[in-house]
Amino acid sequence: MSRPRIFLRPPLTDKELVESNGNAGNDAASSIDMDLEDTVADRERLRHSQEFHLPPIVKSRVDADIQQAHAFAITTALFAAVLISLAQLVEPVDQRTPAWRALRFFTYSSVVINLSGTTLALVLIKMCSEVQFKAHSMIIFDPSSLPARVAKEGIPREVLQNRYELLEKFGMPRGYRTLDAGASFWVLSGNLFTFVSVLMWIWLAGDTVISSVTTIVILFPIFGVAYAIFSTKD
Repeated sequence: MSRPRIFLRPPLTDKELVESNGNAGNDAASSIDMDLEDTVADRERLRHSQEFHLPPIVKSRVDADIQQAHAFAITTALFAAVLISLAQLVEPVDQRTPAWRALRFFTYSSVVINLSGTTLALVLIKMCSEVQFKAHSMIIFDPSSLPARVAKEGIPREVLQNRYELLEKFGMPRGYRTLDAGASFWVLSGNLFTFVSVLMWIWLAGDTVISSVTTIVILFPIFGVAYAIFSTKD
């Protein structure tokens, strides 16, 4: 039975030892350099995020949307309060005619629509208020994002042409454009239902001459509000 052969590697020469140690040292140095570069880049992004402020054009857009949402919230809340008082006047009336039933429908629907509009306005305010924080996070975790590059490159022209895209580049959720566009329709619906409820109450509980004059007077604000809302939208 033959014995297994054992091959022994000859010891390394001094030159080979120096080259081996040199290669290992170069690899270690390269790894350390890469780690240092990553650390420096992380620290730079962290510093930049803490010193970052929204560009004036973005901040002005956010502030304008917050003020608009505040106005929506106040208006719808006041309308809801008025309609709750009207509902208390309508409910005791023992009238089963279609006109009084329609008045109850518009009154209750107006309360729900206006309260929902108030809630929607508060959601819009919250979304706008978080843009600054989300832009800070994008600088730290997404170096290729626009907030991380805006100091050196500026804002592209094609982004400036669409205010929704501009806000989304700085952290605004994509659902904001749908909520903002629907807010005008929601507020207009609340105003319309409110005016209809008041007009129906005037016609059912008031004098015919007074009701006719009041109807003419109220129609102008209705068309004015509708025109103002839709003419100011992008």
